[in-house]
Amino acid sequence: MSGREAGTREAGNGAEPGAAAASHAAGIAPEVLEEVAAEIGTPAYVYDGRALDAGVRRWTEAVPPEDILYSVKANSNLSVLRRLASHGIGLEAGTWGEYARARRSGVPSDRVTLGGVPKDETTVRSVLKAGVGLAVFQAEGEVEAAARHADPGRPTPAGVRVLPGIRAGAHPSLETGAADAKFGFAPDEVPAVWRRLAETPGLEPTTLAVHLGSGLDDAAPYVTALDLLLDVAGELGGHGPAVRALDVGGGLGVDYEAGDAEGDPDPGELARRLRRRMEERAGEEAPRLRFEPGRSVCARAGVVLTRVQYGRERGGRPALVCDAGYSDFPRHVLYGAHHDIGPIRGEGRGPADVAVLGPTCESGDVLGVGRSLHGVEADDLLVVRDAGAYGFVMASNYNSRPRPPEVLVDGDDWRPIRDRESLDDLWRGETKHLLDD
Repeated sequence: MSGREAGTREAGNGAEPGAAAASHAAGIAPEVLEEVAAEIGTPAYVYDGRALDAGVRRWTEAVPPEDILYSVKANSNLSVLRRLASHGIGLEAGTWGEYARARRSGVPSDRVTLGGVPKDETTVRSVLKAGVGLAVFQAEGEVEAAARHADPGRPTPAGVRVLPGIRAGAHPSLETGAADAKFGFAPDEVPAVWRRLAETPGLEPTTLAVHLGSGLDDAAPYVTALDLLLDVAGELGGHGPAVRALDVGGGLGVDYEAGDAEGDPDPGELARRLRRRMEERAGEEAPRLRFEPGRSVCARAGVVLTRVQYGRERGGRPALVCDAGYSDFPRHVLYGAHHDIGPIRGEGRGPADVAVLGPTCESGDVLGVGRSLHGVEADDLLVVRDAGAYGFVMASNYNSRPRPPEVLVDGDDWRPIRDRESLDDLWRGETKHLLDD
C-alpha cells in the first residue's frame, strides 16, 4: 500500500473525486450535511455512527472485545467513546485527562488502561487510587512513584512498556518504537523493573507492552516486536510472576488514498499472523495478546464540513479559500497527510491543480493541494474525508478562532455532540485575573 503521511501523493490520487464522494463521505447523505451547515454552521466535524460501529466491528470480528483497547487519543469525544465502548471493548488512555474522559463517558475504571509518557507523581498516585484495569509504566521515576503510593489492600495490575528499537510509522513524528524514542525501557532494563514491581506490595506485574508508531500498513514490524516481547518474557523467570499478557499497541493505518476501508490493512490478518507466531513460540502457555487500535477504528467515520469563502488564482495556480483551516484540521500541515476533498454533491472536475486553503493568517494554512475542484464556487460546501481520527483532538484556537462543533449522524438523524465554542470560551480563565487588576 502507498504511504499515508509524508510522501503521499497529493496531486490526482488516481480516482475521480466524484467516485470517491460516491463511495464514501463517511456514508453521510448530502441532505444531512446541508442541514448541519444550515443549522449549526461551518466548519464542523461530522461523524457517521454506523461507520464507527463498522470500524470497531472490523476488530471485534478478529479479536475478543476484552483484548481490544481503543486508543482514546485518536478521537476522545464522550459520545464517540460511549458508542465504541458499547461493543464491549476497553479504552487506552495516554493521559490523566483521557482517563477522566473515559470515565465520564461511562466506561468502568477496570476497563481502562492508562499508559502515556511521562506520568508525574500526582498522576501515578491518582492511577493507583482509581482502580484502573492496567497501569503501564515507562520510566524509572514512574516505577519509584508507584512503589511509594501502591496500596497493598488494593493491588493494581501493572505493565512495563518495552522500547523495541524498531523503526516503523508513516511519518518520523509518528514513530514511537525507534531506539532513540522517548517511550519505554530498553529490553535489558526490563528484568530489574519487573522485579521491582513484583516486590512491591500493591503492584502486580502482568503485562509487557510495546508501541511501534502510527500509520503502519504491514504486519511484519508487529511480528518482530512480538518476537522481542516473547524473548523478554522468557528472560523474566526468577524476577517475578510469569507474563500473562503481551500488548502490541496500536498503529494500524488507513489508506487515505483509497475510497473505502477495502484498501486498509486488515485487523483480522494482523491478528492471525501474530497468533500463529505466538503458537509457534509459546504453544499452550502463550500469554494473552492485546491490541490498542485508534485510527483504524474511527478515521473513516468522520468528515470536516467546510464552506468555500472565495476562489482565487495567483500565477496560474488556482485555489479555494475555505472557512476550515489548519487550526481545525492540522494533519496536512503536520504530516503532509493526504485526505480526499470534494463537494458534497456531484463531482469535482478539471485538472488536479487546485489548492484548498484555510482562513488563518498563515501562508502554511493548507488542507490539501493538487485537487480536481474546478467549478467549485464561493458558498459551496466541501468535505475533507476520513477525518474521524486525529482531527478535532488536535484542533487549536490559533488566531483566536473558536473550535468547531462535533455532530453524530445515524442515517437521516443527527445531533450535536459538542457545541461550537463561543467567544467567551476563548478567554475563559483569563477574565478573573483581569478583574483582579
